[in-house]
Amino acid sequence: MLPDIFILFIVLAPGIVALTGLVHKQIGDGPVMVLTTGTVLLAGALSLFQLFAYTAGIGGAETHGEELGHAAESVAANGAHVITLMPWINVGDFQANWAIRIDTLSIVMMAVITGVSGLVHLYSWGYMSEDPHRSRFFAYLSFFTFAMLSLVVADNFLQLFFGWEGVGLASYLLIGFWYTKKAPNDASIKAFVTNRVGDFGLALGIMAVFLVFGSVEFEPVLSAIRENAIVTPLAFGEAAPAQEAIIEFLGQRVYALELIGILLFIGAMGKSAQFFLHVWLPDAMEGPTPVSALIHAATMVTAGVYLVCLMSPLYEHTLYAAGMVTIIGAVTALYAATVGMAQNDIKRVIAYSTCSQLGYMFFAAGVGAYEAAMFHLFTHAFFKALLFLGAGSVIHGMHHEQDMRRMGGLAKYMPLTYAAMMIGTIAIIGLGIPHTLIGFSGFFSKDAVLESAFAAGEHHVMFGQVAFWFGIVAALLTSFYSWRLIYMTFHGPRASAQDHVDDHGHASADDHAHDHDTHAHEPHESPAAMLIPLGLLSLGAMFAGFYFYDWFIGHEESAFWGGSIYSAAENHVLHDRHNVPEWVLWAPLAVTVAGFLIATMTYFFNRGFGKRIADSGGPLHSLFSNKWYFDELYNATLIKGSALLGDMFWKADKKIIDGVGPDGVTSVTRWSARRLSAMHTGYLYHYAFVIIGAALVFGAIMWLRAGGVN
Repeated sequence: MLPDIFILFIVLAPGIVALTGLVHKQIGDGPVMVLTTGTVLLAGALSLFQLFAYTAGIGGAETHGEELGHAAESVAANGAHVITLMPWINVGDFQANWAIRIDTLSIVMMAVITGVSGLVHLYSWGYMSEDPHRSRFFAYLSFFTFAMLSLVVADNFLQLFFGWEGVGLASYLLIGFWYTKKAPNDASIKAFVTNRVGDFGLALGIMAVFLVFGSVEFEPVLSAIRENAIVTPLAFGEAAPAQEAIIEFLGQRVYALELIGILLFIGAMGKSAQFFLHVWLPDAMEGPTPVSALIHAATMVTAGVYLVCLMSPLYEHTLYAAGMVTIIGAVTALYAATVGMAQNDIKRVIAYSTCSQLGYMFFAAGVGAYEAAMFHLFTHAFFKALLFLGAGSVIHGMHHEQDMRRMGGLAKYMPLTYAAMMIGTIAIIGLGIPHTLIGFSGFFSKDAVLESAFAAGEHHVMFGQVAFWFGIVAALLTSFYSWRLIYMTFHGPRASAQDHVDDHGHASADDHAHDHDTHAHEPHESPAAMLIPLGLLSLGAMFAGFYFYDWFIGHEESAFWGGSIYSAAENHVLHDRHNVPEWVLWAPLAVTVAGFLIATMTYFFNRGFGKRIADSGGPLHSLFSNKWYFDELYNATLIKGSALLGDMFWKADKKIIDGVGPDGVTSVTRWSARRLSAMHTGYLYHYAFVIIGAALVFGAIMWLRAGGVN
């Protein structure tokens, strides 16, 4: 493991250099871009070195050095290395330090975050070269990286929440980067509000953790759950072993761990765009393409998966919370795959694939295969960043066009981008041959997820079989829409000039804040600054699964993960996946090939067939192209209902509370003042008359009180 000073650099430096965005007018765009890109690239190099060194140390101290080996063994045995920076909050029993917690989970996440972010920074040199606000963009990217790093190295729930909200803020700024346009503004607000719904659940979950365990620090809480220690909930329950503790919630007595698990997962649903709280993710495409790559591959959406895996001791001892994770993940995987088939915006197709792949990660974690979930998160980062940056290269080469119906035949114009997109496609569909090491990264991780789900279902884990079959169908659809993207974009004839009428739902130049003649030039290959990241990510998409297989889910899995992931004694899902029937091993390959053949027949050999299906407007196509009408449903219920309720409360506040209260008192005072002011004429005899009159009235009152004539 790296010395503490280097770990501090990885975590803190991106946040420090992000501040250069505040003085860009004084120092210029160039220094901001150089400082942010250089810092994040260096942090990425250090993080990747740490990951490789950690695996080497686990592999054996005699081969890789005694010091390295002992460091790796120490982390694996003890679970975490904590660097306390300073005391933070100390109020009674509530204590939280600002500390950096390094274990295998955080080592993996740091490598993913900084590695992908560094390449996104470099890519943005070419992609954002014409944008007048480049320095602000690079500052936001670095802040995004810092916030996500703060989240994954947090030592307590409160610090995690700080990073959690920082990621939400950064996404709001980046999605709405082109704030002069309505669509990005709407998308950023949608993402922000939707995530606040999930974050409310997370906040309640953190409160419940403190209520039950009397601490918000990870180690005491997770240790108490693992050891089933006696806990005394504050005021709302009786002392009991942690796994059996019961507390009151909304007037009901519920198992504490079940409640905490559900509440924390609601937070994960928002950040990771799971079913019901998924609606913000496709609209996030309104931001610049590098933002899409960073959100979808390395930051934000992976936070929920990380949280569930971090809380593995909790979910290992829950039934309904873990079942909720499984079924929501499975439904999300299938739902997003169906919608992805009917999208025509190249970025939205890839966005829905992200949503679907996140579903795989969650149902893997839900059935207890946390290692497989993290493995898929790791491999997914490479091929998803590759696909998004490849799509950005296409958009750049097509002069900001995003509609695949207006593309075609780009392979000869953009051969390097085409090669990168092919690698990403083969990786995401999980093409590979069982019982061999032939396959790209997605093959190793996705097949492990599906096998684990089936094995869990065979042992009656809740929704295990459902997750497997939903995952198999989603794999078929993933292969179909991925090859559909390749054929519509890179093969066939170029779209004719008459097809370039702006008749679809987004403006052709929405992805850039520039005014160009969109179709005035032939497509062209992207500059080197954009192609180099594609090449490096291609290596990860091809070889990351093969290289890290043994560490993540193979023979070295126990030594690698150490105490960072907990599995109960009865959880044998990773082992049992090796004993699944032979047809389970071959089923993913069968559906992947089937999806490829259907897409090839529809969009390659019979290119107009897909268009005819779309134009026919059948019920299924309408359902999928309109995203199952979730936006319309939420607009008709939640949004309009909230607006109506807000209007009612506003009128009540304005007309009743303010009318009777401050506004009423003000009105009476002003009315009285106007009347009284009319009495001030400035004539002395008027005032003398008033004084004499008042004296007479006062004298009469006193005379009457004294008895009058008596």
